[in-house]
Amino acid sequence: MTQRAHRAWPLLAITLGAALGLGASCSQRNPPPVRPEPRPTPSQPQAARAPDLRLYFLVDLDGYLEPCGCQSRPLGGIDRIAQAIEADGAPAGSRLVVATGNLFFEHPAIETQMVFQEQAKAERIAAILNRLGLAAWAPGPSDFALGAERFRALSGALRAPGLASNAALGGPTLVTVGGRKVGVVGVSDFRPAEGDAPAGAPSAGDPVSAARAGVAAMRAQGAEVVVLLASTPRRVARSLAELEGVDFVVAAREESATLSQPERIGGAYLVTAPSQGRGLGVVDLYLGGAGPFRDASDSSRTAQRARLDQRIGDLETRLDAWRRDPSVDRGAVSAQQARLAALRAERAALDAPVVLPREGRFFQARARLIDPDVARQSATQAEIAAYFRAVNDHNRESYASLRAPTPAPGQPRYLGGEACRDCHEEAFAVWERTPHSHAYRTLEEVSKNFNLSCVGCHVTGYRQPGGAEVVQNDGLRDVQCEVCHGPGSAHAAARGAAQRRATIRRTVDGTFCAGNCHTPEHSDHFDFATYLPRILGPGHGRPLADADAGVAAPQPAAQAHAPAAPGR
Repeated sequence: MTQRAHRAWPLLAITLGAALGLGASCSQRNPPPVRPEPRPTPSQPQAARAPDLRLYFLVDLDGYLEPCGCQSRPLGGIDRIAQAIEADGAPAGSRLVVATGNLFFEHPAIETQMVFQEQAKAERIAAILNRLGLAAWAPGPSDFALGAERFRALSGALRAPGLASNAALGGPTLVTVGGRKVGVVGVSDFRPAEGDAPAGAPSAGDPVSAARAGVAAMRAQGAEVVVLLASTPRRVARSLAELEGVDFVVAAREESATLSQPERIGGAYLVTAPSQGRGLGVVDLYLGGAGPFRDASDSSRTAQRARLDQRIGDLETRLDAWRRDPSVDRGAVSAQQARLAALRAERAALDAPVVLPREGRFFQARARLIDPDVARQSATQAEIAAYFRAVNDHNRESYASLRAPTPAPGQPRYLGGEACRDCHEEAFAVWERTPHSHAYRTLEEVSKNFNLSCVGCHVTGYRQPGGAEVVQNDGLRDVQCEVCHGPGSAHAAARGAAQRRATIRRTVDGTFCAGNCHTPEHSDHFDFATYLPRILGPGHGRPLADADAGVAAPQPAAQAHAPAAPGR
């Protein structure tokens, strides 16, 4: 499993915009003149209108079939995404599914031993996305991690065209959805956040000029809606949203920790979704008329309420001070009281049920997190399980001869926990009652014990001199003593207490755990101070006398914290 800490996405979190100030009045004794406030538009209940089409989008899937199972509440999974779309209620003929950003792979470089399982995973993703009805996608830099030839093969496996107008990979495409013409334009930047573009990636020209031409072509062909897939840095995506004729920009490579409401830029809206399949972006489109789209999203209303609450609070505080100040003009105070009343009325209107005007073009956007409560689509779940079995079978045979490096002369090697038991029986008994002692079994149960993305955190001394390898790990399975305390051969051969202490790592700090296996991706609730007591006991970090004093031996951690089978 990758050691990169992924971004955290709170359940349906909304980024609240910075509170709006009251302009120059902050430094003036007299309040500003009254400015007219918008009034609600006459509307009809939302239930009276079904969307004309529903846009689903994936952002930076990064080759994730499913989330890491070691999370306390794993988010995502392409089988759950499939079920969420299927159960969402939108007729199949009115759905438009698109994707942008790294689709097949997470990193722009893949080590040789990982090629088979990464290639096989990408092929499964292509098959699943075909069943989901993917209509178009804009590739990211990591999609070229295995070179141009394999990129072409994977692109060919997808029925949806790959769009990157600025790299001559695929021009814009016109899609008919629910009887409506939708133009989809894609542009890509193949330079990752760090380093150069992969060797197989094509050269990419100016995304803005390429997008402008593509949008114009779609409008000329009668597109009622234009969606721009931006596999680019955020600043470029914002520039693309300013182009004439664009309605929505689906932005990849988002680095913010929370999801924001749709952002209006010019006449378009910038939208995004959680990466790595943890969430699904959804936009319902209502096409009752002409003109630009208006935002009727709950998330935007939530942010607007927050802004109004801040403005109302600020004005109330200032009015209170102005009323007590005889030098402030009473007429101006009355005007600001009227302004406060208007703000309160606007705020109250936002608490009413969501309604849609009778005429015009509107949309409602949401980012749906795919949490474990979402059911798995059985056919897709079976295909994911078959992939993991196939990888396990392949790696068991192909890497059976691999051995961990041989220790250099004088360098210690790993012995396995059984060698520790003779002298540290009490400590060994404590370890046997922790999740560390059955970490390998959690992989065996789901056919991932030979998976190169998973096994390293479930064995001892993985690829260290004298340690475990993916297949050759007898005696070193599970997270044994030597993972924390270091290879033990020199310790076992030592004579005298001082030498024994010098040949072993007696304690570890939180950085060791968090920097290796308990990363945010694998162990989102990890806190060293909280976790450490769960693996300590009489003879293991506590005096043996504790046992006689009635101190309870540590119990296994809650299932949510046990090393489970990672995903992807």
